[in-house]
Amino acid sequence: MHTRRQVLRGGLGLFTLGSIGGLAKAGGGGQRCPFQGAGGAPRLQDAPLKSSRPLAATAFDPKPRIIEGFPVRSWFEGDDYNNGLDFPFHTSQNDFPGGVPPEPTETVDVVVAGGGLSGMTAAHLLRQYNPVVFEVNPRFGGNARGGVIHGAEYTLGSAYVISPDPGTFLDSIYRDLGLPDVVHVDDEPAPVEINGKINPDIWAGMGVPPEDIPAYEAYRQLVIRMAEDTYPDVPFANQWERDLDLLSFKQHIEQEVGLPIPAPLRAAIQAYCYSSFVAGWEEISAAAGWNFLAAEEYGRWIFPGGNAWIADALWRKLRTLDQSDPDHAPHLRGGCPVVDVRIRPDGMAHVTWKNPEGEFRALLARRVIMACPKHVCRQVIHELRERDEQKYEATFLQTRPYVVANVVIDHPSPINFYDIFLLNDPAAFPTNAGDAASFWRYTDVSDGSYAPGPNAHALPRRPSILTLFWPLPYDTARFDLVLHDPILTFGTKIAPQLRSTLELLNLPESAVREIRFSRWGHAVPISNVGFIAAGTPEILLRPFEGKVYFVNQDNWALPAVENSLIDANNVANAIAADLG
Repeated sequence: MHTRRQVLRGGLGLFTLGSIGGLAKAGGGGQRCPFQGAGGAPRLQDAPLKSSRPLAATAFDPKPRIIEGFPVRSWFEGDDYNNGLDFPFHTSQNDFPGGVPPEPTETVDVVVAGGGLSGMTAAHLLRQYNPVVFEVNPRFGGNARGGVIHGAEYTLGSAYVISPDPGTFLDSIYRDLGLPDVVHVDDEPAPVEINGKINPDIWAGMGVPPEDIPAYEAYRQLVIRMAEDTYPDVPFANQWERDLDLLSFKQHIEQEVGLPIPAPLRAAIQAYCYSSFVAGWEEISAAAGWNFLAAEEYGRWIFPGGNAWIADALWRKLRTLDQSDPDHAPHLRGGCPVVDVRIRPDGMAHVTWKNPEGEFRALLARRVIMACPKHVCRQVIHELRERDEQKYEATFLQTRPYVVANVVIDHPSPINFYDIFLLNDPAAFPTNAGDAASFWRYTDVSDGSYAPGPNAHALPRRPSILTLFWPLPYDTARFDLVLHDPILTFGTKIAPQLRSTLELLNLPESAVREIRFSRWGHAVPISNVGFIAAGTPEILLRPFEGKVYFVNQDNWALPAVENSLIDANNVANAIAADLG
């Protein structure tokens, strides 16, 4: 993915915000998709279609909840589900009347099930086939959705991408989407908070004891070596990469450093892993860990609203399909989950979906792209277990959730930064999932206004955003997102740490206008030790019956935008070769 470059930052890329959540799906908000009724192709109604865009305008809650003295939006942003039973694909979605799916009323070349970055990228690359894209949520973008409040853009999840190498596919598609016109590049080491003080980086001015300096230097050299000479790159084709996958990230670092890891460095690595993987360095594989951490050495591209800007650019491109192929408009069908995919004897895919009124509709497609998490694929693909038991078993992936809190403040932070890792007392930082279950605090504060939109200069009263990333790196965390009163639970828990963060940034509590939570349940697939070496990614990527393809971050159990986009490109090329 990344070519070796001449100038590295000497291991300082460790302290950067991870690509948390990558491309997973979660709940959505906004209006429903603009078509209904039986028979024939649905027709475009432009105004409701606009409400499906990933980077959506929003307003302050007129009746926020006051929790521990802070105004909190009354429900999760981007989430219509008011209890755990309402979440899609947690109960049967395809109980057809009479047990038979409805007759198709349309025929298309390509269907994409899932409107996140990977699905929309695949559709964009296959636009000559006028694909139809279904998304379970009313708004497209998946994890890469965002909001705009009084002119200030912010992300609900996916935050940034790694600076692309010139001439690569990633560089090409980013340019195709116009991203270089709005990008802000962050190539500085992220500051680190320790015991209430901000340190410019972990190497300077932090009072490192002389006896710990050799361990820090050995770690720095290890990062440089992994970034320059032995970077483990998808698709992990070399045997040494597979061998590396058989070690935990912790084991490999300790083995290579050869010295006790000082507490601040250990906590910083753990914080990075929590933020990026929602799992500890003792859980994830060394191949996965270095694929992320070493890539950070080359800097980050940050956009207004985070990666919602990318999703919005794709959404704008795909809207034009309604003009080139009006018979199947709208091609972007939000709030419309695909619930059943079955391959007919003639080789066509019979795809059944639900419209916003809960009515089943069906179409025929020559090829289908499942751009949704594997636990959804397992429920949707008819007779998957009977026809490909190996793939069915591979879809049982471990995943973990996280929460994002966007804090709207009425003036900018006096401190210039993109992201600060919050270690507090490094000696007390969790070292395993059991300790993490009671840790319960966010690991990063990011300046959500770091990359202002093109019109920011014309909005003198534009608020600023602090984006707080709150990983939940333990296996029962998903229940904490739905049980009892989760807004009250998270609002109460965040208040004391937020007060400390505001003090750290020299901001008064009175500057907070609103806290807006977003939750992501089956968000991040865990990059367990041995996942790659066992060949699981190849099984997940293998097409089903030669007609159904798979594009999602969980193909590699790596929550990275880059891997999802590259997989989308590979699948698009394969389908184009098939269809001719």
